[in-house]
Amino acid sequence: MQESDKRKALLTEITLTTLCHATEDCNKVKQALLNLVPQDIASSAQLLADTMKGFYGNIITKFELRVHGDDVQKVLEHLAKLLSESDRRYIINSLEIRYDRKSNKVFIRIDKQSAYLKTPFVSEGDDVIKIVLSFSMLRSLDSVREVLEEIFFGPKK
Repeated sequence: MQESDKRKALLTEITLTTLCHATEDCNKVKQALLNLVPQDIASSAQLLADTMKGFYGNIITKFELRVHGDDVQKVLEHLAKLLSESDRRYIINSLEIRYDRKSNKVFIRIDKQSAYLKTPFVSEGDDVIKIVLSFSMLRSLDSVREVLEEIFFGPKK
């Protein structure tokens, strides 16, 4: 095995973002986002809020949570436990369209209502919590797939 084959993609950051529209309860929307991270991280996390106006003058609040360092792995493991096995397989099987090689990021969308109810599922709709997994070092779909498979399904035997 060559030295380059031993290198592995490193998960460096997870960013969770969602929008709270004027017709929604922003406390529930915040809770939906926080339900996707472990309790200890959620209680100490800095949740950023940015208020803006929509096309028709309606108020929209964007919530963003960024996780760095040692907590990144914990957040992804927590998310993996919350998602069904079929959703985890769906993410892995659709990784080619979720992974951006240029930015070395993976994009996942979680249904906002299901996250609030603590039964999150992957969604391709609009009313979602967007999750961006950022990797450093090796820009390789195979390496990213390997990292995600290990977190989602455990080490290969």
